[in-house]
Order: sequence, then structure tokens, then C-alpha cells
Amino acid sequence: MSDRYTTAPGEDRTALVHLRPTAWPEPPRPGVEDALSDPASGDLAASLYVMLPQGAAWRTPDGAAFEEKSLLGGFLRSLTGALAATYRKLAGITLESTAVTLVDSLADWEHDLGLPDPCLDEDMTTALRRRAAVAKVRHAATITPADFVALAATLGYTISIEEPKPFACGESECGGTDETVGGDQPGNAIQFHFIVKVDGVALEYFECGTSEIGLDRLLDFRTAEDLECVFRRVAPAWTMPVFDYS
Repeated sequence: MSDRYTTAPGEDRTALVHLRPTAWPEPPRPGVEDALSDPASGDLAASLYVMLPQGAAWRTPDGAAFEEKSLLGGFLRSLTGALAATYRKLAGITLESTAVTLVDSLADWEHDLGLPDPCLDEDMTTALRRRAAVAKVRHAATITPADFVALAATLGYTISIEEPKPFACGESECGGTDETVGGDQPGNAIQFHFIVKVDGVALEYFECGTSEIGLDRLLDFRTAEDLECVFRRVAPAWTMPVFDYS
């Protein structure tokens, strides 16, 4: 790799290529478990026993211990199932506080985030809806190449990003890789471009008996329309994403 590429994500000086893992990086869930997150019925029964009043009427004749096999003990044990379910539900509420751990509040999150996103397919599974919510939360501060790579990962794409280095007198070499132009439009200089290389593009070949001459190409590919739409919307105003499917 050329010396002009840095290795620290988001800390580029000239041109930069970032790669992400092949699988969508599901963030680790925060550790919120404690003794009452998923309690056992036996543990809850013991806590009910110790809350009984003192005295022989509630315990053994000498008042020293509670008889768990008594009629009262059976009644208290019958309450532990509902108590355990209540504790689990209360513990589950803490998971609704972040988009990566939500379970039951997806519709509320979508309402707050303005979803479904017009860039994404409205007919999505629950898993894809969760992924869209995570993507919407994360792209609020999308500005570095590493941010865009992570955003693409939440949408299910493997990409790399390259920022072309503009040709500079006294630094660049004639015939080298540094770019000289970026287009005819004002503000379209090459230093404002970043190239998005999309991996795993599905190819469509011309098929005899199925494809039509003059309509279908000999070789075509599907563009990542949802990815392009999201990137163009959240890209900094002075930049221009260019998508490479080669």
C-alpha cells in the first residue's frame, strides 16, 4: 500500500482506503444483567419466606425456621412465576433504550426517527427495520471515511472508500496516480470527490429466450440504490460520492 494511505480509520491526510469486516458488525449489547434480570423461582420463594412475620404461627413451632412444604409455603411458591415474569419484563425495558438492543419498542423508535426511510424499501422484515433504525441513528454524525464504511455495513454492504489525491506541483509526478480534474461543473474539483467501491455486485447476463435484443444488455449489474440514496443525503455538502461497481 502506498505511503500516502494511513492505517488509522478516520485519520486520513491525503488519500485513504478503509475496509470493514465482511459481516455486519452487530454491536455488543450493554451488560445490564443482575440477580433479578432472570431470577429463578427458588430464589424468589426464599425472599418471600424471609419477609414473613416472626412467630410460631408463621414458622416452625419454635419460631426458628419456615416450613417450605407447608400450605403457606406452597401458596408463596405459586406467586414466584408472576414475580419472575415481572422482573424479566422490567429488566427488558433497559434494552429499549438503545437502537441496537431494542425488542418491543421498534415502532416507537421508527416514529421518532422518521422511518421508514424514503431511501429504503418499505416492505422490510423486522430485522431489516432494526438495521434501518441503527443506520439512522449512526449516520447523524457521518463525516469521515470510517463513518461511511460503518454506515454501509449497517445497510448490509461491504465497501471501501478512496479519496483521490489532487495533482500538486512540486509534489506529484507526471504519469503518476494523482488526479488532475474532477469535472466541468464549478466546485467539482477532484479533492471534493470520494470513491465508494461496492463489493459483491450481482451481475445479470443476457439470456437467449428470456432477454430482449435492443432492450437488455449483454452484461448488466444492479446498483445499490438504497446505499447511493443514503450516502448522497448524508454526505458533507462540499463532497460528492462516486460509486464504483467494477
